[in-house]
Amino acid sequence: MRPTRFTAALTAALALACNDGVVAPGPGCTEDFRYGLNITVLDGSGEPVAQGSIGIAKDGSHEETLEIIGAETMVGAGERPGTYDVTISRTGHMTWSAENVTVTADECHVIPVSLQANLIPVP
Repeated sequence: MRPTRFTAALTAALALACNDGVVAPGPGCTEDFRYGLNITVLDGSGEPVAQGSIGIAKDGSHEETLEIIGAETMVGAGERPGTYDVTISRTGHMTWSAENVTVTADECHVIPVSLQANLIPVP
């Protein structure tokens, strides 16, 4: 079977992504996309508050805004291993942070790290 233009473009994109520290799945790997950072964001009473919060993950010069998935989850470091400093802020709450969060990878994907951010209301 001959590779299609799409397959060739995808292969080239994955090769380029690998140069930015992104894991490019090898032979025998699944094609699903995994996030290295998975953060449950709750307020002081245990209610989900990811919606309306802002999350940032930094690894050296790399910085990204975390994506919100549902009411309580933020994700980032998509197929990108590294050591991250993570901050989550929300109006009316103290900023939550975690430093030196290490996301590793195997030959196929990043190994997800799960965190829980408990945002404390400002008195």
